[in-house]
Order: sequence, then structure tokens, then C-alpha cells
Amino acid sequence: MAYKKNFKFPLEDDGYKGRITFEAIQENYKTLPETVFSGLVEAASGTTNRERARQPETGFKGQQQVVRGSIPTRVGSGRKATMYLPSTLQFQDNIEYTNVDLGIIGSAAANSLGDPNASGRAVLGAIKNNLTPDFASIQEAFNVGLKSEGAQVAALRLSSKLSPEVQGAIETTTGIALNPNRRSTLRGIGVRQFRFTFKMIPTSQVEAEEVKQIVQFFREEMYPDTSDEGLNAALRFPSKFNIKMFYDNKRVATKILPSFLANVDVVYNATGMAFHKDGNFQETDISLSFVEERALTKRDIISEATAIDNPNYVLSAGAG
Repeated sequence: MAYKKNFKFPLEDDGYKGRITFEAIQENYKTLPETVFSGLVEAASGTTNRERARQPETGFKGQQQVVRGSIPTRVGSGRKATMYLPSTLQFQDNIEYTNVDLGIIGSAAANSLGDPNASGRAVLGAIKNNLTPDFASIQEAFNVGLKSEGAQVAALRLSSKLSPEVQGAIETTTGIALNPNRRSTLRGIGVRQFRFTFKMIPTSQVEAEEVKQIVQFFREEMYPDTSDEGLNAALRFPSKFNIKMFYDNKRVATKILPSFLANVDVVYNATGMAFHKDGNFQETDISLSFVEERALTKRDIISEATAIDNPNYVLSAGAG
């Protein structure tokens, strides 16, 4: 059965040259026999080649196919929705950092590691020296009188291992606390998310039907499918969307990697309850939230800039 492959709003040219396209693509995922999974199972179980030869054919052998069941062939077939480019576009690049307390030992190690003239023996020596307190015990520290700042720091280090109450007493009395030597360390790269909002007010019955089909298109492509084998124990990944933005047929804004549609919010007749004669809504607001398939790296950004400066440049595989 023939189905509509391309959707558009507005249908008529309104003079605005900004456009954004959403193309739904179903990735051709591998089956287990096409991966190294069976080899991993054999390695984990310690199966030898001779034992494997004596074993009967398993479920990892033979013909494999993906059964779509009753899902229409239009889903994930490259259908595309072309919408007007929203007036506001927000791109948020996010790098995740966390705090780590080096303490005295870690700080000494960092200083030694950062010295280009320091040897491995010197680094180990610096760490060892800071592992050993300046005093053999708190009692000895008190006997000395805790007159110097170094003596007070040594007492704090010893007391922190024995009693937080004693540590607090020393801190509040001397006005000195151990420096945690806090540093920021890279934790990872945040996966970008995007949100696009459209207000669709159809001016004809044909355009009203187009709006209804656009909503259906996004909702169909957003949801995963269930497995046809077993008791619906598995979910198949839904379509990914290739998102491109244009103004006067020229690519604009930051490149977006293939993305999953995570959320669809639809509001009908936000400003008043009115209908067309055919029963379609007078006004439809739709908000789409996407999440990229993976986190970006510096190479992605450099490749994108190179592609903008040189239209003939071919993006590398790592650039998405």
C-alpha cells in the first residue's frame, strides 16, 4: 500500500526561507550471529575447539531474520517532515567535571609529577615523606607545644585518623584546618539535547489534515517496537532522526548528530476551543525533544568547522 513519505508545514510558501527537516531512519542493527557474542560465550565457558565440534547446532547458528510483525513498512523508511525554522534555537554543549580532594599526599604527588626534572624515585619519596606524620603521636605533639604551624598541621593529620572531635577541637582552637587541595577532574562529556516548538494554524482543510499526519508521524517514529519472540521481553530501538536546518537552501547552525526523539508534547487549541468544519483543530502546538545518539568529541567540532569552510570536505566516520 502506498503511503505518504514527505510532510510539510506550512504547505504554501509564506516568504520565510528558514526550514528544518526531520528524517526518520531505522538503523540496520546486527543480529547476535553477526557479532562476536558467540565467541565471548565460548571463551567465558572455556569451550575448546574439539568440544565445540561435538556440540549440536545452537541458536547462534542458522538463518537469522528480523521479524517486523504487524508494524507498517512506512515506519523508519526515511519519511521526512519539513517545518518552518523556529525563531529561537538553543545549542548547549556540556562537559561534566567533578571535584576530587587530593589532600596533602595527593598534592605532594601532583607537585612531584608536574616537575619535569623529577624522577620516579623522587615522586615515590615525596609521597612516602607525606605518609609519615611529623610526630609519632598526638601526645608528642602536645609535648612540643604545638607552637609552629607545621606542628599544628601534623597534629591535625594525626587527630583526623583517631577522632573527628579532637580534630575539631584543634581546628577551632588554633584557627587552622587541613587544606583538602580540591581539584576539578574531567568526568565525561554530556550528551546534547534539543527542543523544537512549533505552532501550526492551518488555513485550509488540506493543511489541517497535514498537521494531523505530522503529529502522527512523530509519534509513530518515537516509540520503540516490542519483540515478536517470547513475552515482549525486549524492545527494539526506534528510529533515529537526521535533523538539518536551512535558510534559503543553505545549511545553518550547528550540525546535529542522528538523534532519538525522546518526547512529544502536543497542545490543541491553546488559545481557544475552535474547530474547522471537518472537525480538525483550529490550532496545534507541538514540542519535540531530541537526544543525540552519542557524546561529541573535539574531533567532531573540528571536522564540522572544516566542512563549513570547505564544502568538498568529507566528514570522517568519527564525526557522525
